[in-house]
Amino acid sequence: RWQRRWFVLYDDGELTYSVDEHPETVPQAIIDMNRVVEVSYEAEEVTGHPFSLALTAADRVHFLKGTSREESKWWFDILSMFPRTNMKTGRHKRNATFPGSKATTIISTQQ
Repeated sequence: RWQRRWFVLYDDGELTYSVDEHPETVPQAIIDMNRVVEVSYEAEEVTGHPFSLALTAADRVHFLKGTSREESKWWFDILSMFPRTNMKTGRHKRNATFPGSKATTIISTQQ
């Protein structure tokens, strides 16, 4: 079942999501982008939902979807560049990437 969640990506690789758009809300969960080995833009075959993304780590896959093709592409561009950029530069700052008023949903994780 898809549930609406709001995501924030921090420069140190922490991708958090919560139930509302307020950054001060305690996140429901954290995805460590440092452990993600692949970001796939076309996860629709697996999820059955358009605009789906898959974040693959060694121990699980997180499925997300945007509310539009543009939103999914925006998140894909950000998330797919993160692991490579962070490894090359060694960045470990604590700045955040906010999607503005864009909401993204998450379906589940598979182990």
